[in-house]
Amino acid sequence: MDWPGMADSLYDLDFSILYPLVVALSVGSTVLGAWLGNRAQRRGSKAEDLGMLAGSALGLLALLLAFSFSLALSRFDTRRSMVLHEANAIGSTANFALMLPEPARQPIFDLLREYTAVRTGLGRPYDVAKLEQDVARSVALQGRLWQIAVEVTAASPQSLPVYRFVGSLNEMNNVHESRITAIRYRIPGEVMVMLFGVAMMAMALTGFHSGVRGARRPVATVLMAMTVGVVMTLVADLDRPARGFIKVPVQPLIDAASGMPR
Repeated sequence: MDWPGMADSLYDLDFSILYPLVVALSVGSTVLGAWLGNRAQRRGSKAEDLGMLAGSALGLLALLLAFSFSLALSRFDTRRSMVLHEANAIGSTANFALMLPEPARQPIFDLLREYTAVRTGLGRPYDVAKLEQDVARSVALQGRLWQIAVEVTAASPQSLPVYRFVGSLNEMNNVHESRITAIRYRIPGEVMVMLFGVAMMAMALTGFHSGVRGARRPVATVLMAMTVGVVMTLVADLDRPARGFIKVPVQPLIDAASGMPR
């Protein structure tokens, strides 16, 4: 059985399905734990140590949620900084192109505008096929820009503007690779599935403790399940670019395109 593939499939669920699923599983785990606790109570079981166990499980869940949230937020910040870095690299390339001989300027500006448009819509809306298509289009446009760079370098090998333009173009290509890597890499699906499992276990232990004590708190149970669901969905949302409600802003690329010479 392909467990990694199943984990990624679960992690790739739409948020309109993922959040209700997490809440339902949390409530279901608590209800199941309470039912088992009630049965244990009727057999004379005591709740002396269960409170400590339930508290430890919830503490472990809180620790894992905090770690996962921190990791997802760090990756989100990396993707956002990559967009700004790419916009700066494109803007610098356009500025250095202004110092090149006239026959080469306009084709470079046209290619840079097209390149910026592709990078602005990179993988948005998210689809693996569209992402690969955008990457291929970006590489093709880079190739055409490098072809012009080779021509102007051959015509003026000692030119400082040409040297600066080539260096800026190289930086733009490097940022391309960094941004693609940041988009593709995320928290492994297996880690998220483990987090789901710990959450269900913690909720089940909490319900079991309540059942053994004979306590019934349906409102608190639902609120706790909703809280866990919100945090876990937020972690998944931050970690999945161009999907869900939280998206990496691309305004720097839009500004770079609007400020490009025509």
